[in-house]
Amino acid sequence: MGSWTMKVSRRMFLAASALIGFARKARAQISRALRFRPLAQPVVVPLDAIPARRRARPFVADAVTLSTAANPNQPIRVSGMIVRTAEGDRPESFSAVCVRCPHELCDVDFVDEPARIPQEVIDQAGRPLADPIYLCPCHNSAFKTDGERLAGPAPRGLYRFRVTGVSASAVEIAEVEEDVLIFV
Repeated sequence: MGSWTMKVSRRMFLAASALIGFARKARAQISRALRFRPLAQPVVVPLDAIPARRRARPFVADAVTLSTAANPNQPIRVSGMIVRTAEGDRPESFSAVCVRCPHELCDVDFVDEPARIPQEVIDQAGRPLADPIYLCPCHNSAFKTDGERLAGPAPRGLYRFRVTGVSASAVEIAEVEEDVLIFV
């Protein structure tokens, strides 16, 4: 049998690579959009309770575990924090996360002053940290205000809530990342 070969130009290779990268990113965004589940009832946080950027406000959300959880279809309470991350009163101006570290389920602390961030965490992050972070006191996992993992042994970022609306007086949080309803 003969062998079949095809010459691929550099331009064609780069275009195909870019297309594959775009497809992966689109798939990740679609799956991220599908990973949220409604809370048992929306959480309403007064807008004046989070007037400035870099200030966190705690809240508690009621939810129901998934049918695939160890204790299926059970009511649970999930503690969270909401932070104003940008100016304006749109859902994208706020970030809400579960305060349980995904490493060993310790409650994280909100560190709003970069000077209070331990040097060990800054070293693990590999750069100076100028913004507030969530810090796990058990093993120093650190997370951005949007929940993204910065450093430490946590296998992923913090579980997220979805801010679904902002009115003249309140911020509404009505969805939670579905993994919370299995693992927390």
